[in-house]
Amino acid sequence: MLNHARHLAAKYGQRIKLHQSDLFEVDWLPQQFGLFDAVVSSSCLHNLRDFKRIREIYGDIHAHLKPGGAFVNADLINAPTAALHQRYDRVATARRHREGAVAEDLAAMVRQRRRPPATAARGPFPATLDQHLTALKAAGFKDVDCFWKELRRAVFGGYAYRSGRSRR
Repeated sequence: MLNHARHLAAKYGQRIKLHQSDLFEVDWLPQQFGLFDAVVSSSCLHNLRDFKRIREIYGDIHAHLKPGGAFVNADLINAPTAALHQRYDRVATARRHREGAVAEDLAAMVRQRRRPPATAARGPFPATLDQHLTALKAAGFKDVDCFWKELRRAVFGGYAYRSGRSRR
């Protein structure tokens, strides 16, 4: 992924700096990477499978944003209830069938048998959208919101206002 990012970022020269980190390490974001205008995460944090650690990372990100800086996270989330989890599965399966991905469905069914069934309290990902939004607020972010959502994919985030008030 980092090599792919290097290729994509090359056209931006010195405006973008890439850094490889282990998100389970406390010092995952070295101090030399001062304050940022924005931080973007895409399909990454859910892979930690540890919502406590994700909440800590939200705090780290907030601490490294300039006042007014933005954090946007595009990631996978759990459905808030078991009934919605099942509904989302049915919709996703129907889409794959329409797109001719029957072979993928069979592979997914085999993988699913190896997993414990999802419940309202626990699904395949670390948290629901509401839990993420609450964690962002607890980390100090303001104007926290979900900017886009489709089934279990969402784009959400907030802003770092140090004064305690949002700018409008």
